[in-house]
Amino acid sequence: MAAFDDLDVLDGLYEAAVLPELWPEAIARCSAQVGGIGAVMFMARAGQTHGFSSPNLKAKFDEWVASGAMAYNPRIERAMARPDLPVVRDQDLFTLEEIETLPYFQTVRSYGVGWSVALKQPLPDDAFTILSLERPGTEAAFGDDAVRWLLGMKPHVARAAVASTRLALERLAATLNTFTALGIPAATVAPGGRMIDANPGFGRFLGTVFLDRRVRLGLAERGADALLGEALARLHRDLWSKAVGSIPVRAGEGHGPLVVHVVPMRRSAHDVFAGAGALLVVSELGATQTLDAGVIQTLFDLTPAEARVARMLAEGAAIGEIAAALAVSDNTVRGHLKVVFRKSGVHRQSELVALLRPAVSPPAP
Repeated sequence: MAAFDDLDVLDGLYEAAVLPELWPEAIARCSAQVGGIGAVMFMARAGQTHGFSSPNLKAKFDEWVASGAMAYNPRIERAMARPDLPVVRDQDLFTLEEIETLPYFQTVRSYGVGWSVALKQPLPDDAFTILSLERPGTEAAFGDDAVRWLLGMKPHVARAAVASTRLALERLAATLNTFTALGIPAATVAPGGRMIDANPGFGRFLGTVFLDRRVRLGLAERGADALLGEALARLHRDLWSKAVGSIPVRAGEGHGPLVVHVVPMRRSAHDVFAGAGALLVVSELGATQTLDAGVIQTLFDLTPAEARVARMLAEGAAIGEIAAALAVSDNTVRGHLKVVFRKSGVHRQSELVALLRPAVSPPAP
């Protein structure tokens, strides 16, 4: 990327402060000013770290995050141990021998980067952000000129990051407030699955249906928890299509059957400063609630034909009866059921009936 005028870089930072989808391009311009090939920006709060990259590094950054390598980043650890250095380079934090031998550096160099110069910025609520500009390990390390340039950018990056943090938190709060007004339990979770916040409706399920674990939010029911764990692990866009996004939970003390919907939060840097990866929305299936095929279709991401089969099965129809009513073969009905099982997270007809039957009104006399 060609170098920009510093005023263009500043304008990009302040635009990104209110339009988070512009952050990747804004940090790319920062990197170009010091001869870098791209940039990444990390945000940490309450023991959780997340981040995003400039567009040209996105595929490699996403692969790196998906590998689990971000769980331990010695650059961040050592940088935060040096409060005397607001801008740090690898050679300020590591010996040349460490740079050549540590597995971390071998990994990042395999992704086409190797040298960094990074700006650390404390944020409110005991959070901090790190803007790291990247250069291939095959090139020369960043020099003093890059340090001086980043120091000059420090107040602008700080103001833009603080504004983004506040706006992101307000957006998440507004989202949960909307679900509260509709009487729908909902919560926001970080990309790794840790709960960020929940509305009162969701809160009444904490400790019984949901378990606020240190590693990730969990479900008390083992089978449903496995599906939730898989869905959260597949929040990455390339993997999400293979996940079960609507997870059934059997009735328990104080509640009927539930369906937990995992809704990924998209766009390149959307809500990165709040750390949100997904929204969890809970649908409660009351004992007298009538679910038509359209509602079942929505709850479990079914096609209309799959939803009709699920509805008729829950009403007590046998496979042959369903096939005759829909003018299809028994094998077609079985094929639909196989897809319904996968999408709803159950394995047998009895489990699907047990999930849906309490929500199906008895036939009229």
